[in-house]
Amino acid sequence: MTRSFSLTLILSILFVSGGFACEICGCSNGNFQIGLLPNFTKGFIGYRYTTSQFNSHLRTDATQFSHDYYKTMEVWGGYNFGKFQVMAFMPYVFSRKVSDDGVTTSTGAGDLLLLFNYNVIRSVSLSKDESVSIRHDLFLGGGVKLPTGINQVDTGNPNFNIGDFNSQAGTGSVDYLFNLTHNMMWNRSGIVNRSGIVTNVAYRINAANRQGYEFGNRTYVNTAYYYTLTRSNVKIKPNAGFSYQSNAINKFQGAVVDDSNGYNLNFTAGVNVIRNKIGFNAMASVPVAQNMYDGQTKLQSRILLGLTCSF
Repeated sequence: MTRSFSLTLILSILFVSGGFACEICGCSNGNFQIGLLPNFTKGFIGYRYTTSQFNSHLRTDATQFSHDYYKTMEVWGGYNFGKFQVMAFMPYVFSRKVSDDGVTTSTGAGDLLLLFNYNVIRSVSLSKDESVSIRHDLFLGGGVKLPTGINQVDTGNPNFNIGDFNSQAGTGSVDYLFNLTHNMMWNRSGIVNRSGIVTNVAYRINAANRQGYEFGNRTYVNTAYYYTLTRSNVKIKPNAGFSYQSNAINKFQGAVVDDSNGYNLNFTAGVNVIRNKIGFNAMASVPVAQNMYDGQTKLQSRILLGLTCSF
């Protein structure tokens, strides 16, 4: 039986950290997300390209600003072992910061993320008039992010800025993720097009790196509605929903980084097109409400494009 894991959504954003020269310059590029997954029996492998932009202005000094641009190329994949599912993500990060201090760029391999999920509940039922079948899937799992990415912040350098931690391709720490995903699909008798709602809740525990910088723990809640259009051997899945992320306060060598906690609520919309074993997906995200660094940093937009191959 072909197993379909549609629209599993996890969005992780490591928010901007404070600094000594510009307390809000620099937005972390340690992004992690799962978009609309392909239908696969055993496994899949894919490539994704993500771009995002943040703008920051220091409230107490209008001359201090930062415009941060992040681009990530990522190889990712998943494999099923019965009710168990294993997924891996390996990013390569490009960042460019235009600020009152000038223009800085960096590139490098990011942190490897491994996820392990278990299908706790899988059920299919019929409505009272037996015209609609309803399917529920509930996954519980967790994962670990390994410090494989580049992190070369020198805290002993006279020009050190605490915002430099956000410009690195890797965080330099071992972090842990716990998540729950519920997917409900329904289909009317005699109609091959399926609708569904997927909801994901995740919590990420971040540790301090060797320089003593610790990103605050993250909470993520995502939900989306999707609809499947079937034309011959092509499936088109438009989707729309919301994603919410919040982060606890960051710390540097045990001291609190002021105002480094915050939240971000986004509207998301996208489409996944699948033909046989090949899939293309696109997703855009725009902020609805946000408060990062006491309103001094704002996410502008995020766009994702990707290709997958199932087997």
